[in-house]
Amino acid sequence: MYYYPKLSKTDLGVLRIGGPGLANCMFMAAHAWVACQKEGGKFISPSWLKFSIGPYLRRERDKRNYANLFRCYGVSGFKKLFLLAKFKLTGGRQCRTFDTLGSYFGELNKNQPLVRQYFETIVNPAMIASVDDRYLRDCVAVHVRLGDYVPSLRIPLSWYVGIMQSIKRLNPGQRIIIFSDGTDDELAELMAIPGVERKFYGNALADIWAISKCKLLIASDSTFSAWGAFLGNVPIIFNRRHFPSVFSGNVLESVVGDSKVIPDNFASLLID
Repeated sequence: MYYYPKLSKTDLGVLRIGGPGLANCMFMAAHAWVACQKEGGKFISPSWLKFSIGPYLRRERDKRNYANLFRCYGVSGFKKLFLLAKFKLTGGRQCRTFDTLGSYFGELNKNQPLVRQYFETIVNPAMIASVDDRYLRDCVAVHVRLGDYVPSLRIPLSWYVGIMQSIKRLNPGQRIIIFSDGTDDELAELMAIPGVERKFYGNALADIWAISKCKLLIASDSTFSAWGAFLGNVPIIFNRRHFPSVFSGNVLESVVGDSKVIPDNFASLLID
């Protein structure tokens, strides 16, 4: 049996047109990989390379084509194209296709080391070379999703400001790093807080990787945030979350709503 993460409806085997962003594609790849390892089969490398017009129209720094982020791992190249064509003709009886988000992190939580090992194996080292683990481990990450989110999906910037001010009251010297697809003007209110800096490590995966190295994440309502926390077992605070829990109780996680107070059980992470 073959296991294939089909990341977009229009999947040409090498390039896909449109479809989900990186974080949601990571669910499909991870679910397929775990099933393959548990059931004993052959894994077909997903088509990560993507073309979408949206990032160009919005003039985003990261065009979200995910080129060269990952190395091929599993069946790839001409054999992959042959098999996909064969499965299409035969109705896919010998191939399990993974093209949904499944239970998000529900099943993956039981296999977190296996999932983390998979992404550590396939990541192109050059794409995360600028991520400084030693610097980040004492930082708080703040992920602000703006660019492709309509206003109703965005977390109010006033909430981030309040939470960051609460962090500063607990530890005035705490370094805070903002990860965002917003513009500098949009983030000006956050950047005005002392000890806050903005980082972009060159691509979406590198930013997820960097978040996974921090000691705490203040998250957006985005699976992009969640993957950063999941890969590094990083405690996470949400304003709201449209998907199930990232962790199963083994790592601190809280949805605080409009409260701008750091929960008591997180405070020890911030106090030197």
